[in-house]
Formats: sequence, C-alpha cells, structure tokens
Amino acid sequence: MKTILALFATLTLVTSCSNSNPKYAGNLEKAKQFFALHEEENFDAQLAMISKDVEVELPMYGSSTAGYETLSVMIKGYHDAFDNIKYTPQVWLPGCAEDGTLDGSVRTYGTWTGTNIATGKALNLKSYHYVNFDDDGLVAGFGDFFDAGGMMDAVYPKNLVLVSLNVKDGKLDDVMSILNSEGGLPATRSYDGCISLEMTLNEDTNTLWVVSNWESNDKYAAYLKWRQTEDTVIGQMVPFLKGGAEGITIIQSNTKYMSF
Repeated sequence: MKTILALFATLTLVTSCSNSNPKYAGNLEKAKQFFALHEEENFDAQLAMISKDVEVELPMYGSSTAGYETLSVMIKGYHDAFDNIKYTPQVWLPGCAEDGTLDGSVRTYGTWTGTNIATGKALNLKSYHYVNFDDDGLVAGFGDFFDAGGMMDAVYPKNLVLVSLNVKDGKLDDVMSILNSEGGLPATRSYDGCISLEMTLNEDTNTLWVVSNWESNDKYAAYLKWRQTEDTVIGQMVPFLKGGAEGITIIQSNTKYMSF
C-alpha cells in the first residue's frame, strides 16, 4: 500500500510540474527573443516588444516600481555602456500568479557577460529576471534582481568628487548638524545623478571629507550650481569654517579614472 501511495504521489508531482499555461511556450520564445535583441543592441526592436503600461522592478537599492520611460533609458544605457553583452541562462522557468497558478509568464536565472566600453573591464553578473506579458503579447512586467551597486563599482567608471571642510575648533557639532539635516547630505545623495556619498573625519586637523560619485560631470555641475545659487546650506556652514568660504575645498579631476 505504501508503495502504491508513493507511486501515486510521484506521478502527481511529475504531472503537476509538466503542466503549463497554454501561453507559456509562446511567451518563452518572446522572452528569449527580448534577451537576444538586448545582446544585439537592437534598441528599436526591443522597445517594440514592450507595453507602454509596463511595470518595472529596478535592481537599485531602495528603488520603487518604474515604467516605460525608465526601462527605455536603462536599456539604451546598457547598450551604450557595454560591448559584447551576452546573457547565458542557467534555466528558464514558468511563472505563476499570487495564488500559485501558472500564468504564462517567464522566469530565468543566468549570467550577464560583456565589456564596459569606458573602462575595458569584463562583466560577470549573476541575475534573476521575470517577464510578464499582456493579452497582446507585449512585455507588461519586467523585473531585474542583481547586485546593481556591485556591478557599477566593479566595471563602470567613476566621476569622483572630494570635498573637504576645514572646521573651526569647537564647531564640529554645528557643521555635523547642518550636514545631517534633511537639506544637507541626504539632499545631496537624493539629487539627480548622485550614485554614492560617504563622509569621514580627520580628527587631527578637524577636517571633514565628503566623497561622492556621480553619473556624469554635468550632473555634478548642476548640483553644485544649485547649492551655490539657490540653496542655503553652504551659507549656514561658512561661519563655522576656518577662513569662512575658504575652508571649503572641492577636488574634481575626473579624468583618466583607473582602479586596480
């Protein structure tokens, strides 16, 4: 009896795993085509496969759901940033709805490879993606799940900006309070183009160092112009700095970036 029950359970499992939504086979081929077009950098053909109402899950830390325009910019950005970009799937899988029923969507685990054009560094990125389709066969949902920050740090160029603040003795808490306020460094980090932001203190010289990385020099320039002409944070700090405004030094070389 136990043998019969075990056989029945095995047959049930195999049957349930082999069943699939009737749309899955066609959607799988479309998903594979979508990835192949990305490898070919065929931007227009990729866009033609995407619904204008697409919902996109981004891989960046703290990001929220995005739409068609953001996905378009991301695709073009990858095309511009890499040569020989290629996706090697480990597996393609059918997706399911929240109730567990197979809904015809596609899931995949795999590895992206390629070469960053600006740095010449090789990409080797493990990732997971889902692709959902609407009734017209267009991509209606797309999700990227990978270490975006790690990828950028490993292969992308950096536009680094170093800012030193030479603080008067006894005024460190005042400057720190300004920098930690909502309009201080949190506003810098959330400004368009800021990829990362860090701060450290040299206690011997009472100097604060702020190190930031930007998508481009132009975006940093726009940020700096805002700080200097429209914002008040710099003006609030100046009385607490040695030499006033002379206590602020900005180092922005951003040429011949290399890492080892």
